[in-house]
Amino acid sequence: MGMRAVVLAGGEGTRLRPLTEHTPKPLLPVGRRRCIDYALASLERAGIDEAIVTTSYMSDRLIRGLEEGGQGGGPSILFSIEREPLGTAGAVKKVCDWLDSTFVVMSADVLADVDLGALVAFHRRVGAVATMALTRVADPVEYGIVGLDDGSRIVRFKEKPKAEEVFSDLINAGIYVLEPGALDHVPPATKFDFSKDLFPILLRGGHGLYGSRIEGLWMDIGRPADLIAANQAVIMREGEVVDIPGVDVRGRVMMGDDVVVEGGATLEGPSMLGDCAIVHAGATVSRSVVHAGAVVGPGARVEDSVMMGTSSVSARAVLLRSILDEGAGVGEEAHVAESVVGRGAHVPALGRLQGERVEGPR
Repeated sequence: MGMRAVVLAGGEGTRLRPLTEHTPKPLLPVGRRRCIDYALASLERAGIDEAIVTTSYMSDRLIRGLEEGGQGGGPSILFSIEREPLGTAGAVKKVCDWLDSTFVVMSADVLADVDLGALVAFHRRVGAVATMALTRVADPVEYGIVGLDDGSRIVRFKEKPKAEEVFSDLINAGIYVLEPGALDHVPPATKFDFSKDLFPILLRGGHGLYGSRIEGLWMDIGRPADLIAANQAVIMREGEVVDIPGVDVRGRVMMGDDVVVEGGATLEGPSMLGDCAIVHAGATVSRSVVHAGAVVGPGARVEDSVMMGTSSVSARAVLLRSILDEGAGVGEEAHVAESVVGRGAHVPALGRLQGERVEGPR
């Protein structure tokens, strides 16, 4: 039997609403794939062939989405449905009978295309009970920060520190390698978190709690700006330099099939145009994602934004640092900035949105 993993996918994604009113956060697209597909690919590369996906919020849609498949391949998947959210450690405790040797825990709520094999090797080399994957961020106040000794043992950590409490730029990446015995400290059928509850117990008890910097692409997608940045990072890595006759193309671009970009348009990377996307003459798409079937009208400007499938920006309209959900529309000469427009919602011609969340029709 190979190694097993638990993928935590129960979060509601409240900071991304209204996007997550219809789509579970792990199924939101980042580049050509869904967020959870990067985690599953990381598990597969590490030789992990079985995973349990824990789910609570919109579990039926998550299960259906995974059964319908993403990129193909990956570990075989079982599901654990929580009627009441149990927290990160509580969710893993619920399936502890299935975990009889070293196992990996990942979150499906972050973009994690990482080297898990190296993390597992480190865990075994130091004889850890629990190993926390660490990554560096510029502003750690939204995360759990970690302090290590010279042997990479965790000696202190703090959840969401105030600016004056920051002692490290290494944060908890929400990826763990654990021995089954670590779960002995987790009460059954109780809401219990790794960072708030279990790890302090291990730290106080002198158990082998270690941290290791993880290699690869790790990004939070918790807020709309984070989701946009994650898309840009993936395109920077996977995009190519393309030549489209009559179109000013700069930087890296990802192109789907049957894309139409009319002459006189401008395409500035990192950008992605999905299958059957249309960019009309005189339009500008900069550092943005235009998913399958979405349309950018003549003379429109789309910058640092994500347009989900079949959404549209009409002639001479502007979309800045914003996300349109599937089927959403922006009318002619409208101006939308730092906003999220829900599924099927429409911003009227000449309308203005700044920092708004617009629900779609019920």
